[in-house]
Amino acid sequence: MAVREQKSSMALFRPGWWGGRILGTLLALQSSLVGGVFAAEFQGAAPLEAPAAAAPVAAAPGVDALQRALKSLRLPEGSASLWVLDLDRDEVLTAEAAERPRPPASLVKLLPMGAALLSLGPAFRWHTEAWAEGPLRDGVLQGDLLLWGEGDPFFNDEALYRFVSALRDAGVSRIEGALRVDGTALSPTARPRDAFDGQGDRLYNLPAHALLPNFTAATVALRPGAGAVEAQVSPVLPSLRIENRLKLVPGPCRGYQRGVAINVLGPARDALRLEGTFPEGCQRYALTRSVLTPERYLGDRFRVLFEALGGEWEGALAPGTLAAEARAEADAFDGLPPRAREQTPEPAARLLRQPSPPLDEIVWRLGKYSNNVMTTQLLLTLGRAYGGEGSEGAGWEVLREIYGAEGVDLGDAVLTHPAGLAREDRLRPAQLGAVLRLLWRSPRMPEFLHALPIAGVDGTLRSRFEDTPVAAQAHLKTGTLAGVSNVAGYLRTRQGRRLAVVLMLAAEGVERGLGPSLQEAVLQALWAD
Repeated sequence: MAVREQKSSMALFRPGWWGGRILGTLLALQSSLVGGVFAAEFQGAAPLEAPAAAAPVAAAPGVDALQRALKSLRLPEGSASLWVLDLDRDEVLTAEAAERPRPPASLVKLLPMGAALLSLGPAFRWHTEAWAEGPLRDGVLQGDLLLWGEGDPFFNDEALYRFVSALRDAGVSRIEGALRVDGTALSPTARPRDAFDGQGDRLYNLPAHALLPNFTAATVALRPGAGAVEAQVSPVLPSLRIENRLKLVPGPCRGYQRGVAINVLGPARDALRLEGTFPEGCQRYALTRSVLTPERYLGDRFRVLFEALGGEWEGALAPGTLAAEARAEADAFDGLPPRAREQTPEPAARLLRQPSPPLDEIVWRLGKYSNNVMTTQLLLTLGRAYGGEGSEGAGWEVLREIYGAEGVDLGDAVLTHPAGLAREDRLRPAQLGAVLRLLWRSPRMPEFLHALPIAGVDGTLRSRFEDTPVAAQAHLKTGTLAGVSNVAGYLRTRQGRRLAVVLMLAAEGVERGLGPSLQEAVLQALWAD
């Protein structure tokens, strides 16, 4: 089913036309993911015509500023690539080393974001379900309760509260059996949590999971007490032990992490050790880490919330797998048209089916704050929806096909980590530029643009470019690793021209001040040109 062209008005960019028709048929997906075979396929797509190449000029826009900045910052010649497209005329203005593969870092997140919007659509939702494995009589479930999820990227504590509250509203007041967790809908790649930077407890290193509650986050709030440091953990997690070895010392509140060392211990990740010193001058300081396993975290929060809402559960936590027959019955029901669903009995054993926020909201949260695990959940979902399994391998294959059907060739790109935490990954700036062009010309442009941080205004760019002419004039995504400093997105110039820009830099030490300084110099020059 072809995606029809739509028009939209924007606060920053107000295109008065959609440059030509959107060629080719995009993927479509039913209103919810279903297990087994997914009824979707790529249909014959006529690829978008390549943008017109700029005529050779002495100094393409931004190149002079790029070369001056490289020299001024004493960065190696050839360490940067620049690609600039005039979106109104659909003309490449600058292609400086734009075919040289470079590490994309977090710029790679733009690929799953765009592919999901193009294929799944902005209204797509994930679902989390509760199944009764035993009779429910007079509010008592005489058996196990099984929880099944398909990878809601934003199953936070508020969503979990709504889930438990809805279960109570469904008449469940006591569970006599176990709480069983089925996370088989996705098959994430197993990576050592410390492999990237040795900080496996940080949320940005969190692995994906089909039932990922609240990003398994625990926030420790520290305060000076009567001769000791008080530590309070939120949310309440009964399985988590706190080893508070902090010493309260005189002095003002300053220093990296205020002198606090915090570590998650044990294979079950069920102990938090606090060590070091904490200055008396600090009134409150908070640190957040990923704790427990997703299953254990889910069990803890379920028990606390269920009992707080008047429910009773004294059973154990156990792994589980939803029966294939039950899944097939539910999938058949969910696939019915709305009117037919109203006239068809819902699977009796399914007690609850809770939707996630829509995809456009998920992409907005992901893009504005560059969330790693949400990006991975998105790629796994593409694999599950169209590739037959919720794995990264299937997701990357589907993603390449989505863009390939629209004339964007990612064939030689090296893509191994959905969030860009792989220094060996490579992407050509011109390839990323082609993705930006495609999304700008697609019906999904408003949602994609809305998800990019606004320079000097919000998201990861709230404190960047705020004192420059670029502030509030650009929607940009940054990508940073050791030795890598990238930026890509859309810029409105002083004359009102709209540009797509990709700037990628790779050299020792550029992730700190050098890279951001280069970005400011080039983007200001493009704005003023």
